[in-house]
Amino acid sequence: MKSPTVRADEACEKREMRFSFGDNWSRFLAILDGDRIEEAERSLQRMLLVERLDGKRFLDIGSGSGLFSLAARRLGATVHSFDYDAQSVACTAELRQRYFPMDTDWVIERGSVLDAAYLETLGTWDIVYSWGVLHHTGAMWLGIEHAVGRVAEGGAVVHRDLQRSGIQVAGVVANEVALQPTAEAAKHLVCL
Repeated sequence: MKSPTVRADEACEKREMRFSFGDNWSRFLAILDGDRIEEAERSLQRMLLVERLDGKRFLDIGSGSGLFSLAARRLGATVHSFDYDAQSVACTAELRQRYFPMDTDWVIERGSVLDAAYLETLGTWDIVYSWGVLHHTGAMWLGIEHAVGRVAEGGAVVHRDLQRSGIQVAGVVANEVALQPTAEAAKHLVCL
């Protein structure tokens, strides 16, 4: 059985002044309980209009604490989580260790949504989840474009930042009033 890995992405090795989200996520894991996990599961079920995610592939861009990766995995999805922040990656790995130790259907890596070469290695996914993350990159528009580019045919993007972007990305037009996707993009988008 292949052991799950946590890889460092070379693009993430640059030293920059930035907020350490992982510190907050570490504190959050100390109070994470079954009720919060179940609420995360219900949240995904409501957003995606499904009961289960069996047979689905779930990409969590900016996994943070790992809570929604855990929820997707508990609902049956194969999960790939990545985050730019090394401590956030460690938090996600901690949740996998607690609830799905040695699970090869949940991969966790350090990576950047702004690194096109890295994203290409991931392929496409049934569900691309990025909740309130991309505006923190300093290049939100590029992050949105890259996230939408990871969606498989018939898949969905669950994305908080896109709602307020007011831009067109891969056939999706969003503004503050309402999301107005093209017919093709509508097949892929869940934006709350």
